[in-house]
Amino acid sequence: MEQPTPLCQALALSDRRQAYAMMVAAQPHHWSFATFESSLESPYEAIGLYQQRELLGFYIILPTEIAGHREVTLMEIVVGPAYQRLGYGRQLLQHLLRTAKQRDWSEIWLEVRSSNTPACALYQQMGFVQTQIRKQYYPVPESPNQREDARVMCWRP
Repeated sequence: MEQPTPLCQALALSDRRQAYAMMVAAQPHHWSFATFESSLESPYEAIGLYQQRELLGFYIILPTEIAGHREVTLMEIVVGPAYQRLGYGRQLLQHLLRTAKQRDWSEIWLEVRSSNTPACALYQQMGFVQTQIRKQYYPVPESPNQREDARVMCWRP
């Protein structure tokens, strides 16, 4: 029997610990649990990708509006390690881009490790453009005294 298409919806309160564990497993330098929990409250928004009731991944955004200019920062996007390379990251981003158009957001901003080539490629495929490099921004997991660059990227409809 074929599985139903995964759906994006608000991250359920009951899935917070699972989402955090997913982040820890997927990210070399993840947020603290306190930071993660605070990013699940307004003005942030957290969207989960669910296959029936199973959480496959999620994203967290921070929408802002200043003088009529509405933009969003993609704070985090995570796909569980068991579900990576199956198109779920793309599905989460597609949902975010559709939401941006529906809500009339002018831009979506993100930053990504320069070494995360699969994510960088996906963002470019989805229409994000690199706007700057933040030199030595992220710690290198294997070498605490070294740092790597971050790529700042922007999407505009």
